[in-house]
Amino acid sequence: MNMDAIFTFHSIDERATVLSYRPDDLRAFVEALREEGARFATLDEILAPRESDAPRVALSFDDGIATVHRAALPLLTDLGVPAIAFVVPEWVGRHNGWPGQPVSAPRYELMSWSELRELQAAGFEIGCHSANHLRLRRLAPEVWRTELAGGRAKLEDELGVPVRHFAYPYGVHDAEAVRRVRDLYDTAVTTEMRFLGKGADVHRLPRIDSHYLRDPKRHAPLFGARTRRMLAARAWLRRLKGWLARP
Repeated sequence: MNMDAIFTFHSIDERATVLSYRPDDLRAFVEALREEGARFATLDEILAPRESDAPRVALSFDDGIATVHRAALPLLTDLGVPAIAFVVPEWVGRHNGWPGQPVSAPRYELMSWSELRELQAAGFEIGCHSANHLRLRRLAPEVWRTELAGGRAKLEDELGVPVRHFAYPYGVHDAEAVRRVRDLYDTAVTTEMRFLGKGADVHRLPRIDSHYLRDPKRHAPLFGARTRRMLAARAWLRRLKGWLARP
C-alpha cells in the first residue's frame, strides 16, 4: 500500500469531549488497523526505509493527560502497541489550564513524574510539547530557550533519557519555530491532517486527528479511499476555518 500515518490522541476516557477518545474505541481502532495489515511502529521506525508494502502506524498522545497512564497504558500494553506521549514539563502533575488555553477547552488532570516514569518503563516514548504549551511565534529569546531547550532539559533530568521528539503546541510552526526546533530535536510533529508521504520533512510531520475517527468500525478500512477522502475534506475545512479566523 505504501502509505503510513501518525495518529493524534489526547485523553482516553468516557467524557465525550473534543479531547476524549473512548477506551473501547481505541481497542477497536487498533484491531481495525491490524485487520487491514497495518504494522504499529515508533516514530523512528515509521521514518525508516520500507521493508514491505504494509502501512505503518504510529500513535501519539498530546499534553500528558493522566488518562493516558490510567487507560491507554494498560490497553496498549495488552495489545503490544508502541506509542509516544508529548508532555508539557512545567505542568506535570497539574492540569491543562496553561496560558493561552481557550476557556472552552475541557480541563484534565496531567500525569505526575512517577506516572511518566511508569509509562516510560512500560515502553512509551516521551517527547516534549514545549515547556509551557505556548504558541511558538514571535517570542523573546529567553522564552524560546525556556520553551525548547529548557523543556527538553527538564524532561531529561527527570526521566534520565534523551528526549528527541517534539510536538508543536496548537500546531503552530512558522519558519523560525521550525528552525529552532530543528537545532534541538530529531523530529517534530504538527497538526497538519494528512497521511505521511515519502520524503516528508521530519520536522514538519503530519498527523491525523483521531477526533474524526471516533467510530473506527464505521470508518474501516481506515486506509481505504472513502476514509481518506473524508479526512482530506475535514483537513480542508480546518484550513479554511483557520484562514477565516486570522486577524
